Amino acid sequence: MLLRNEGFDANGHLRFSDVGLALNVDDIKDGRGMAVADFDNDGDLDIVINNNTGDCGLTQVPPTLLRNDLNHLERNWLAVKLIGTAANRDAIGAEVVIRCRSKDGRFFQAMRHVTAGSGYASQNSDLLHFGLGSHKHIEMLAIRWPGSRTAVQTFQDLAANQLLEIQEGRQTLRVDRVLEPPLASGADGR
Repeated sequence: MLLRNEGFDANGHLRFSDVGLALNVDDIKDGRGMAVADFDNDGDLDIVINNNTGDCGLTQVPPTLLRNDLNHLERNWLAVKLIGTAANRDAIGAEVVIRCRSKDGRFFQAMRHVTAGSGYASQNSDLLHFGLGSHKHIEMLAIRWPGSRTAVQTFQDLAANQLLEIQEGRQTLRVDRVLEPPLASGADGR
């Protein structure tokens, strides 16, 4: 099953629909672990599923890669890689908040935590990924590093569609703009 978030119904209940068959990603493999990451470096999140042999009679079953190749028009993003110095090197426990302002003056705000584990038989990317929709500019990015209750590291006026590498305590950023995915075009994504 692959479920698409359809939003809230009239009663305020979140609705989902199964789009696996329509997207040709339904199969009978015995999936046992799922990880989310930008595997093709194009700014959107893809999914890889670890498969168990189950009772199919095989000794090995390859993982399944579901590439997200939706139209990227108005689908801006920001990815953040944190490197701790005083905190742990992997920045586990850090909190990142971003704020964007829309043309009508309203704010869009999102928050992500760096975690150590994400699921059974798999591990998500350590990059914090923010989907920005039509926002092309990040007004503010704030990091609360683990072990610090008051110290917040902030950055202002950042462009969308890039990977930022931020080291604890440094006000300089390493920036990688993603221009072309490294996987060959035309791959079927499975």
